[in-house]
Amino acid sequence: MRGLATSVGLLVLALVAPGPCGTATVTDEAASCERPALALEVALGESIQAAVDAHPDGTKFLLAAGVHRLQTVRPKPRNGFYGARDAECRRLSILSGARRLTTFERVDELYVARGQTQQGQVHGVCRAGWERCQRPEDLYIDDLPLRHVASLEELEPGRWYFDYDDDAIYFVDDPEGRVVETSVARVAFSPTAPSVTVNGLVIEKYATPAQMGAIGDQYPQTHWRIEDNEVRLNHGEGINLGSHSVAVRNHVHQNGQLGIGGRGEGIVVEDNEIAHNNYANFLPPWEAGGTKFSWTKGLVVRGNCVHDNLGSGLWTDTDNTDTLYEENVVFRNLGQGIFHEISGDAVIRGNRVGRNGEVGEWLYGTNILISTSHDVEVVGNRVETDAGFGNAIGVIWQERGGDYAATGNRVRENEVTFLGPGGLAGAAADFDPGWVEIFESNVFDGNLYHMSALSQPHFAWKNAERSFASFQAEGMELHGAADTAVVETSWSCDTP
Repeated sequence: MRGLATSVGLLVLALVAPGPCGTATVTDEAASCERPALALEVALGESIQAAVDAHPDGTKFLLAAGVHRLQTVRPKPRNGFYGARDAECRRLSILSGARRLTTFERVDELYVARGQTQQGQVHGVCRAGWERCQRPEDLYIDDLPLRHVASLEELEPGRWYFDYDDDAIYFVDDPEGRVVETSVARVAFSPTAPSVTVNGLVIEKYATPAQMGAIGDQYPQTHWRIEDNEVRLNHGEGINLGSHSVAVRNHVHQNGQLGIGGRGEGIVVEDNEIAHNNYANFLPPWEAGGTKFSWTKGLVVRGNCVHDNLGSGLWTDTDNTDTLYEENVVFRNLGQGIFHEISGDAVIRGNRVGRNGEVGEWLYGTNILISTSHDVEVVGNRVETDAGFGNAIGVIWQERGGDYAATGNRVRENEVTFLGPGGLAGAAADFDPGWVEIFESNVFDGNLYHMSALSQPHFAWKNAERSFASFQAEGMELHGAADTAVVETSWSCDTP
């Protein structure tokens, strides 16, 4: 850990390989398998868009079981799109943005698929060595995305190369008896109308650019309801939400950049599992991981399980006001667990947050972090730092321009466990006058801390790392307590 007055640098990330796709099963007992009685069925192989064009606003469509390939839907107002289910409520209808490849040439030790003319929008900032994360095309073998490299010389098992000038895809892995696909279509549901419902579908393998959603694309419409879907293996974001839209009970996993994003008023994100996102290795401080929201008002993020993302778990960045993070379980994300940045007026309440922040310097890599934001209440959360990395609850203030300030924040009645000798709770700034005002206008009080020895310096205050007694001597935690009753949590989506 560097000194508390040191500015954070760029993060250096370790590769985390995504696991195989989960099964398309709804496990939430609140999920409904019922389909609208008057929905019009769209058979496999038929154009969903033709059905939309042929019927009036408000029509509901039931997509037949099976894989609907290379379809992009431009809804009309109040359209609803529903997937078929079996008797156990498993999702049977898949929208795939990928083309299956079946014809290959051999060139030396390589397999080549020619005639590949797809070239999507190039966008994003990548980790070093992953520069082709900017390209939205992916290659999948048996539902696993391969690493896209920038030259033939870099090819080895698990990697592929797209020669865009020659319209050819190259890879090493033997395709015999395997399913090989490449993403082609940009988006599953375009933002062409308000008040659209997407329910009970599997949406996968769209060549969606970074910061754009397979559902919602770049500029999502208002009043969409995204419910009970599995959204996976899309290159950019899985779901992008606009004002007064809801994402509820979705499984959003293994997308290339981000699980869920959005901006606008009255967005609700509730009871979703958001996991293992950023397989394309975008640079997390730019934007990658579980979720990220900007310019929102009245955002509610409640009851979600957010874990194992290559980046932050839950992230509000830039002018988010009246935000509520409530009763989420957030664990094993590479960056911050819950991260409220250059924003204000938030409540972070009743969450279980642990083992986040494997990568991060200074007071970054924190389970709950308030960054240059004002009037945030952090109350009633349970936080656990890993034995080898990460911080607990922090407030930082950096010079970000405008009126952004880390003032008026209250951290109270939380329970924090430090599993190792490192890890901090407290505040820090790296500029004048922030490093004076931050200690005059933020309060830690009424929290309970567990640590292996009370003398351990787990508290950051006035540019020093302090013991609990020293933290109290500075006027913090006058109603708080610390003990040595360290009990390790077993983290899962069912962590109570």
